Amino acid sequence: PWPYTIFQRGFDLVLGEQPSDKIFRFTYTLGEGMWLPLSKSFVIPPAELAINPSAKCKTDMTVMEDAVEVREELMTSSSFDSLEVLLDSFGPVRDCSRDNGGCSKNFRCISDRKLDSTGCVCPTGLSPMKDGTGCYDRHVGVDCSDGFNGGCEQLCLQQMVPLPEDPLLYNILMFCGCIEDYKLGTDGRSCQLISESCPEGGDCGEPRELPMNQTLFGEIFYGYNNHSKEVAPGQVLKGTFRQNNFARGLEQQLPDGLVVATVPLENQCQEELSDPTPDPEFLTGMVNFSEVSGYPLLQHWKVQSVMYHVRLNQMTISQSFSNALHSLDGATSRGDFVALLDQFGNHYIQEAVYGFEESCSIWYPNRQVQRQLWLEYEDISKGNSPSDESEERERDPKVLTFPEYIASLSESGTKRVAAGVRMECQSRGRCPSSCPLCHVASSPDVPAEPILLEVTKAAPLYELVTNNQTQRLLQEATMSLLWCSGSGDVIEDWCRCDSSAFGADGLPTCAPLPHPVLRLSTVHEPSSTLVVLEWGHSEPPIGVQIVDYLLRQEKVTDRMDHSKVETETVLSFVDDIISGAKSPCAMPAQVPDRLSSTISLIIRCLEPDTTYMFTLWGVDNTGRRSRSSDVTVKTPCPVVDDVKAQEIADKIYNLFNGYTSGKEQQTAYNTLLDLGSPSLHRVLYHYNQHYESFGEFTWRCEDELGPRKAGLILSQLGDLSSWCNGLLQEPKISLQRSSLKFLACRYSEIKPYGLDWSELSRDLRKTCEEQTLSVLYNDYGDKDY
Repeated sequence: PWPYTIFQRGFDLVLGEQPSDKIFRFTYTLGEGMWLPLSKSFVIPPAELAINPSAKCKTDMTVMEDAVEVREELMTSSSFDSLEVLLDSFGPVRDCSRDNGGCSKNFRCISDRKLDSTGCVCPTGLSPMKDGTGCYDRHVGVDCSDGFNGGCEQLCLQQMVPLPEDPLLYNILMFCGCIEDYKLGTDGRSCQLISESCPEGGDCGEPRELPMNQTLFGEIFYGYNNHSKEVAPGQVLKGTFRQNNFARGLEQQLPDGLVVATVPLENQCQEELSDPTPDPEFLTGMVNFSEVSGYPLLQHWKVQSVMYHVRLNQMTISQSFSNALHSLDGATSRGDFVALLDQFGNHYIQEAVYGFEESCSIWYPNRQVQRQLWLEYEDISKGNSPSDESEERERDPKVLTFPEYIASLSESGTKRVAAGVRMECQSRGRCPSSCPLCHVASSPDVPAEPILLEVTKAAPLYELVTNNQTQRLLQEATMSLLWCSGSGDVIEDWCRCDSSAFGADGLPTCAPLPHPVLRLSTVHEPSSTLVVLEWGHSEPPIGVQIVDYLLRQEKVTDRMDHSKVETETVLSFVDDIISGAKSPCAMPAQVPDRLSSTISLIIRCLEPDTTYMFTLWGVDNTGRRSRSSDVTVKTPCPVVDDVKAQEIADKIYNLFNGYTSGKEQQTAYNTLLDLGSPSLHRVLYHYNQHYESFGEFTWRCEDELGPRKAGLILSQLGDLSSWCNGLLQEPKISLQRSSLKFLACRYSEIKPYGLDWSELSRDLRKTCEEQTLSVLYNDYGDKDY
């Protein structure tokens, strides 16, 4: 059956056609809704499998097996005795009798499909050039097609050299050269003026070492901390200067060995605007959440101009780094090596990109304001007239950026900006004239030199050390600094802490646990009885194994003093929540898998208009706890059904209108007594809005029901805080309903020490069922989302 019929027929690689005759036999079984070959239990669309044996599955496929293995299994499980017999049946891969079989330059044409599926291979000992146009000996010479002119300062030349073992084949030898009046330097890459005088006719000596911190692209000569992503203060490599190392478009001379490739103008000046997301600083710690406005939002805008790709070909250790290394020997303590790494970094820079970057952060008080401003900006960008509040009328809308529009509103003093929209911008370097998207006008005092944007390739610092013993000790110190805080040795995948690296509890402290940051969910805002909490799970590959998380829930009774706690509950994520043991009010909404490391929890059974504090710790297999992280949030006011409240107000009016019998009085009393404080507020509001001319609600209740019964009903109005009382006076309150997916877990004994976090989502499918929880919210006023 389809789609496996195409695998049963042969294939002509030259014509690209399949004959009708079948050469394979398959046996099938029913699985996953369709018939599959017996040897496989998943479906691969036939279009995703190429005939070329080197092809792989596309990146967006969910199939994890390699396409080559899939085909080989199908082939070897058929009527052919071996893969070689099958490949022989396809015939030759190329016709090498004419024009070298179509292979370019010095590639060798072969027709044996078992040796190579492409039919074009490099002669023995040679490797393909980066652009694939020929073959060269990568141990001798350079590659002129590497995108950096082979590292040559001026010219990169090619020469065809016959191979000694087979004169019919040849090597493409590439080497550096210089233009007229220049000669090749001793490094084989740089060029010197022939007129340069050298003492006694010998080779020119190296110029004196100069500090690189005031030189164009000088950061590439300094060490690099690949953990903090910052350039270290110590200079690792030596830079020397001649008068002929220049790059196109740059006036300043460059240090020797520095190769600079300029980026075309059309590929520069890229603009990015992120989606508005809740402000991350708002979601953790003390959260002053407002059910009226919702989360405050944050949006990032960035324009980046990558102008130069820089690579360092000439590695010469600086005098300061050399002196630091010579002071070290086999008896040197690890602490001294760590001090050297603190000064010079743990890596050195090999390649980097330079240019200009400007970024702006825009804060909005709520989603409604952000949406309104964005719609107005889009309207202006399409060529329509700006709003009366904008001062960008005469500006070309094609070059109006979003930060410029926000700035124009700020300058005109609009009410929106005064209501809480603010923007902060910063720039690195001077904006090039070719980029029309820049927002901040560069000051003339800002240097025009390009700024280091990103280190694209770095290598460990210990690779520069030639002494084997010093190199080994520096490598061990680097591992210790990265994984064991410099206070222990890395042994396989764990840290052996020094005797001084133990805490007061007697547990080792040289490999601290990652600090999980607890925050409110970025997607689901709190409701009156429910909050969604989340944090990121992370485990360094050495020294730490997180086996559980502890979550403490506290009810804070004193709104002015959050230290006063009424109740406290501590839950284990493994033992109580995902095991389904003791967590009817805490349910996992998201757990880690191969694509995400986020853990999300639904905490319900909460009281409205109440302050809660949630505290999180990570726990390792020795019982250590990480630093704590907490969120304190007040739940919103109780949810009311305003439509139902208005209906009850009409009903009470009808019961009170005219002569009221005892039965009607009792019906009104029972109805109002069962409402609860929030709904009673809304009934009072609607009654007075429509029927106050017939008597105010409180007076009518006392008149119809008597002071005692009316007192019992009206006493409920004092159960709410002044904040909630104020919200219940809004002219319009709508009821919204949203859905939350969660995992309903049956009780199971999950072994904490055997927990595989990356496979947790898959494992919980055996004991947990995905269900949907309905959550009610109130919208106050005329909010438009």
